[in-house]
This record gives sequence, C-alpha cells and structure tokens, in this order.
Amino acid sequence: MPQRYSKSVRVFVTIHSNRGMHTPSGLYARPMRWPVGVLLVLAACGGGSSGAATHNENDQSAVESIVASSEPGASMSLSIGNQGGDLEGPGPRGFAGQGIGLFAGDNLNAGFPEKDGVQIWLSFDLPAELPVPTQAMLRSSALSVNGDPLASLGGLNVEPVTYDAFELFDLAANAAAVRCSTEVAAGEFECDATSFVADFVKAGATRAQFRIVFDQVADNDGEQDVALFFLTDSNTNEPGIFQLELS
Repeated sequence: MPQRYSKSVRVFVTIHSNRGMHTPSGLYARPMRWPVGVLLVLAACGGGSSGAATHNENDQSAVESIVASSEPGASMSLSIGNQGGDLEGPGPRGFAGQGIGLFAGDNLNAGFPEKDGVQIWLSFDLPAELPVPTQAMLRSSALSVNGDPLASLGGLNVEPVTYDAFELFDLAANAAAVRCSTEVAAGEFECDATSFVADFVKAGATRAQFRIVFDQVADNDGEQDVALFFLTDSNTNEPGIFQLELS
C-alpha cells in the first residue's frame, strides 16, 4: 500500500495488453478527499491525443446531402468516429480523475485503490441538422483484454451522459444502461445506442457522449482484469477507435 502523505501520491500504472504487449503507463492523482490521492493523468509512452474536437467535414457534407433530400424519411448512412481528444479517456469510478488511452477494468497495479476500477468516457461530435436516426450502433474493432475481465467483472455496458469537461466519476447517466456484445477473439465490440442518439439529436445536442462500464467495479482478487481499445498504442486515444454508425 502507498504511504500516506499530505500531498498527492503518484501511483504508476502499467497494463500489459495481450495484443503486442502494449504497456500504457501513467500516474493518477486525485483531490485530497481521500488520505492518499490519485488522479488519472496518464503519461503516454507512445504520444498523446491532440486538443479540442472539430466536426468532421465529410460527416457534415454527408448530413447536408441527407437534409437536402426532398424525400420524406430519406435513408441515411453515416459513421462518426470518436473525438479522440480532451473529452475522452479512462477515469476512476470512485473519485475524480482523467487519463489518456481507452480502457476499463480493475487492479491496474498494486497501488491502485482497493475496490475501485476504471471506466471509459467517449464523445462524438454530431453534425449540424442531423436527422433523428432510425438506428445508431456504437462499435469498435479494437478490443483486447488483459486477464479475464468479462468473467471477473461481468459484461460491458454503455450509458448516455452529458458533460463539458472531463474530470468525472459519479456523473448521473441520462438513461438506463444498455448491454454491449463483445467478441474478444475478433476484437469486436457493439452496443445498440439508438434511443440514446435519438434523444441527443432531438435535444439539439452537438455531441453524443457515453460512459462504458463493467457490471462490477472490481472483484478484489488482486489480479488485473482490463478491456483495452486502441489502434496503435494502448497509451494513445485516437479518432476512430470507436464508430457511431447511423442509419
């Protein structure tokens, strides 16, 4: 266990992914609400994600074509990548924090607080004048695991959330969670987010935002169980790791 100090304690985190042994390493520091502080601020080994999000011009052009159609109920086929920027990342479930990369699970290392875990926050920029979709699927083909999180922590779920800054942990969801499906061997992850996205669009939101969490925060067995989503390096969040596919 880390020693107790009056200032924040830096706890280095290493996750060994089964896919190419990528090792996101970082430090957590949280406000001194607890005797020992941790805030998820991952120092990326392979570079970090870049600044603020911007609307994808191709997405906006596609939406403008759909809106311009004179046919009622014109069909739509649009894929929007995750922001890959400063509104996304992993964060502890029991205290405020933020980080780089996209992973969820528990027992990040021996110094990580007992009975706590990590959740994923995602943000997608919605083009202006987007019609309400008839279907919205949240998908990724970049899933890998360390340990056996789906057996130890249960299934992965997606919840709709709304936020403007990322240092979060106990934000109330906009609606009840939806179970996601996973195929670890194929690296596939999928959730039906249709009702969530429809609500965002109807409300005139400029973003669709989600939290991905396991059923269970932690299993307290001392073994690392983590689901990671990455394209090149598990320290790095990138646009397009997740796709929000609208039709």
